[in-house]
Amino acid sequence: MIVFFLTVIFVAVLYLAIGFLINKNNARYLLAGYNTMSEEKRKKFPIDSYLVFFKKFFTRMSIFSLLSALLFHLIFEVETAVMIWAIFQIIPYVYFVFQSLKY
Repeated sequence: MIVFFLTVIFVAVLYLAIGFLINKNNARYLLAGYNTMSEEKRKKFPIDSYLVFFKKFFTRMSIFSLLSALLFHLIFEVETAVMIWAIFQIIPYVYFVFQSLKY
């Protein structure tokens, strides 16, 4: 059980770090897709509005990760809670990919 909560805390902190540490200055090195664009395409890409979406998504993922782990731990046994929590970490990325297509 301790390993589960340490993992959850690590993932939540990682999501927060991703959300807060990626900015306009380092996006050209760290954002997949953006880092392979030509300079001309980068100038046309709305990086400021994309980063607002990006930061909001990862901040919310951090909170979602913690809350869902607590909820699943209360409802299920540890092994089941871990599996469900892991699956629930993947689902929001479907939303992320479709929303990213707007940019």
